[in-house]
Amino acid sequence: MTGVEAARRLLASSRLRRLGQVGIDGQAFLTGGSLRDRLLGIPTHDLDLAVTGNPRAAAETLTAHLGGSYFPLGRAPLVTWRVRAPGLQVDVWGIAGGIEEDVLRRDFTVNAMFWRLPRGPLLDLVGALDDLAAGRVRVVRPENLRDDPLRVLRAVRLLATHPQLRLTSATERLLTAAARGLAGVARERVCNELRILLAGRAAARALAVAVRTGILQMLLPAWDDYAHAPEAEALAGELAVRQAGHGPLARGAADVAPAVLAAAAAGFPDTWHEGPATATLAATGWPARAAAHATAAAALGERLAVVLGRDAPAERGLAAGAGDLIEGALAWALGRGAAGGRDLLPPATALLRWQRRFSARPPLLSGAEIADLLCLPPGPARGDAVRALRLAQARGEARTAAQARRRLAPGPAR
Repeated sequence: MTGVEAARRLLASSRLRRLGQVGIDGQAFLTGGSLRDRLLGIPTHDLDLAVTGNPRAAAETLTAHLGGSYFPLGRAPLVTWRVRAPGLQVDVWGIAGGIEEDVLRRDFTVNAMFWRLPRGPLLDLVGALDDLAAGRVRVVRPENLRDDPLRVLRAVRLLATHPQLRLTSATERLLTAAARGLAGVARERVCNELRILLAGRAAARALAVAVRTGILQMLLPAWDDYAHAPEAEALAGELAVRQAGHGPLARGAADVAPAVLAAAAAGFPDTWHEGPATATLAATGWPARAAAHATAAAALGERLAVVLGRDAPAERGLAAGAGDLIEGALAWALGRGAAGGRDLLPPATALLRWQRRFSARPPLLSGAEIADLLCLPPGPARGDAVRALRLAQARGEARTAAQARRRLAPGPAR
């Protein structure tokens, strides 16, 4: 892509024309990932704006013209002002020391271009446009990775979300050398990057690079055992495909995708246990509740993958008590099936519909009736009996109240 072609594409954007007419004091430049993606032809509703004037005043002006609200992110002196307007989000910050200094502080060249609003020119001081056209991810300066080691992980995340990009060999060596710095990065920042990575269309490739460069081993020392890395990469890719869709199974894939990291680190996944797997995932920064949900759904998904489409009573028995784990579990089972050459989408969709209908049905007998039939005192045994009968109902072994009573009745009549 030439500079002329890039300018033509940017000038054709009605959104950028509208933004350029706002009347911000000083000069305003579109930059960062929002400029990169527009030049790649990727639609984006999130814009990065660098201004020579007061960034808070620019945010106020944008809010007045676009509607919505604005608020600060970060701490002084590195404060970004986020403007949220209908259908649009703009992050605004001030250019300290001029464009040249701002460029040198950037992570990768493809993120270091500036388009002056409203009509240009495009400022490219590091060969970014050539790198973008060639699909190269190249570090602006090695010291920038040391200044913020999260950029090491961000490079791999960029590979996951942008399949057309590749690391240069020099960049991969720099990432490998700087990976140890991730140990000092706040876990919530790491978690956010991993979440985006695992949702990317090329998540499998990104995980392979993260293992090869030692990035995942730094975050999860158990990844030093490479034995299960290929399985994890394949499953991550399948779940990323699911997340790109719509509906409950896409939501489920997003919920359960983090368990790929825990499963591979803990012995993928037939030798893992939910407790250690949850702790492993939480070590990357995942909130404890979300980590527990992901690993429990994955464990259920492993069991479903074995019986789905093959054993209706067994699959219904597993789904009956799944609750809010069902969507993630089915997404995991789909991924495992696809990795093994099986298309489990039809039976998974059918089971999800069945589970929702079954959850709305009343039990065949109340807890009090079951307790009376079995002469059970109050306590855990009552709950176990209620669950056992509900399981029998799900499996089709008891379809009516009369059948349930006969099933529970003591003696030969049972």
